[in-house]
Amino acid sequence: MGSEATRSPLSIAVIGHVNHGKTALVRALTGMETDRLAEEKARGLSITLGYAWRDYPAGTVDFLDAPGHEDFIRAMVMGTTGAQAALLVVSATEGVARQTREHLRVAQWLGLRAGIVAITKADLLTHGAEASVRTRIASELEGTFLAAAPMVFCSARTGANLAALHDAVAALVDRRPGGDAARGAILPLDRVFTVAGSGTVVTGTLQGGPLRSGARAVLMPSERQVALRQLQVHGQAVGDAAPGGRVAASLRGVSADEVQPGEILCAPGVLTPSLFVDVELTLSPESARPLKSTQEVRVLWGAGQDLAKVRLMQEEPLAPGGRALAQLRFSSPVAAFAGQPAVLRRPSPAETIGGAVVLDPVAPRLRGRPHARRALLAAIAAGDLGRIADLLATRDGGALSARDAARLSRRPLAEVHAELSAFEPLDGDLLALPVAVAAAREAYLARLAEAHRDAPARAWLQISAIRGQFGRTTSRDLLDQMERRLAADGVIRVRGGQVALASHDPLAALSPAALARLRDLEDQVRQGGAAPPEVGGLRTPGSEDAALVQLLIDLGVLVALRNHALRQTLVFHVDALDEALANLRAAFPAPTEFATGAARAALGTSRKFIVPILEFLDARGDTVREGDFRRIV
Repeated sequence: MGSEATRSPLSIAVIGHVNHGKTALVRALTGMETDRLAEEKARGLSITLGYAWRDYPAGTVDFLDAPGHEDFIRAMVMGTTGAQAALLVVSATEGVARQTREHLRVAQWLGLRAGIVAITKADLLTHGAEASVRTRIASELEGTFLAAAPMVFCSARTGANLAALHDAVAALVDRRPGGDAARGAILPLDRVFTVAGSGTVVTGTLQGGPLRSGARAVLMPSERQVALRQLQVHGQAVGDAAPGGRVAASLRGVSADEVQPGEILCAPGVLTPSLFVDVELTLSPESARPLKSTQEVRVLWGAGQDLAKVRLMQEEPLAPGGRALAQLRFSSPVAAFAGQPAVLRRPSPAETIGGAVVLDPVAPRLRGRPHARRALLAAIAAGDLGRIADLLATRDGGALSARDAARLSRRPLAEVHAELSAFEPLDGDLLALPVAVAAAREAYLARLAEAHRDAPARAWLQISAIRGQFGRTTSRDLLDQMERRLAADGVIRVRGGQVALASHDPLAALSPAALARLRDLEDQVRQGGAAPPEVGGLRTPGSEDAALVQLLIDLGVLVALRNHALRQTLVFHVDALDEALANLRAAFPAPTEFATGAARAALGTSRKFIVPILEFLDARGDTVREGDFRRIV
């Protein structure tokens, strides 16, 4: 086992316009070369994301060198994803340029709120020009997250003022800005390759929580299970990799051609694939046109990109500079987390048009008017746990999942349970408002009592009929829990799919004549013993006999058994079945085995009756069948 990662590194995204000196500056700060491809060195510009690191007194910094050219905006998003701060590089001779502005907007949409401004190539300025350059760049940064950031003039070529830049970076390490919204280990994969002796290796900037060597992990959105064979940080094997910095992981259980950059490696249970993701959109003031529902956008998040159609939760198009709630609809499942930032681009003509923050990564498909959904998303955006819980419970019939509340509010599950202590725990992770439980109990008992009044001579009612009266207004889980509690408290009786009030006495609803006829029918069936008469032959045409026989069956006095071979339903008295068991036990004491014919002879009945009797005793657990023979238990 390697050394343990004791403190999270700080990742800094190095951003700015092409040829403003980002790669040279990172090389000067770390002594490492981030342009590794021959094409990058030949062209003198970065194409892929580059990485370097340096140790400072308060911790390690990972520098993520993002390409500055507009053709490589996806690589820039990769570099900014998971970073906690930005190092904006601006050429002293060229000032703020087009990609400088785009990188700033992207970094802000991706949630960065702290950083440093490095004015490179300062050695090329004429004497006395620094003040005007500072003023001009500061003016360009007004209204951005770097408006108040330290500004350091320096030169990667001469080394001038690099010490001051190191001091500014060290101050960021001390301050530890930001933090991401992920809950649990999430590693967006920006590189996949094979190393002899290590197999498939993936890399990315770790978010949310630590990874442990040897642990199980999941690739998303494919949900492929893998094992973490080894973890490396800065070329050294570690037992645990802390979130915030670059991590390389060798995987067991998957080949390199089965993994693609853009996928996500995460701890089990952290992410769930979905076709629908609810977000809050911000459309850039510089967008060429408004954004309309059903328009297609390219979503850049983590290390991946996916095409989605937008469903705005408002009637009118979203104007440039505006914000709106929306649902992103994907053609194949994606995996995201609540609070995850994203960048939006129009596919054609290619244009970065805005940003988004994920509010619900596993959203239900939006149908009809979205008023209730809009209220829930507003509560999610505000981080209002109490309001989120109330709206979830209202939407889901009085009950809510504590895990859903934790996911949407971006809080630990234990904190959710503590803050929602007024809610009543149900089975699993479900919670319900006590007022909803009380209301459901009252309504259930009222509907049960009404059904008994409508059919007072019926001993049992179908549970499905009672539940059907609730429609979708009450959670099925809440009804399940309530029925169990009512049964445990002796308020109701439950038998299979039937239910009745414990206080309900169907015999009390019978007239004296009907009660006498009930006893007569019972006696006739009892006297038949193991060869009872046909119930149909006992009934008087036009009478209530059929209902009375059914009542006796519901009360458990009579038992209806099916002879499948003859396609007949036979009705026995329960005492006759108990007597049949006693006679078989006397004739064939355990462990004596007996065949069907022997049992028929012992009971003095026919095959028509013996087969249903034996099948009943088998089902009740009184006898055990083994091939053609049975024995008494």
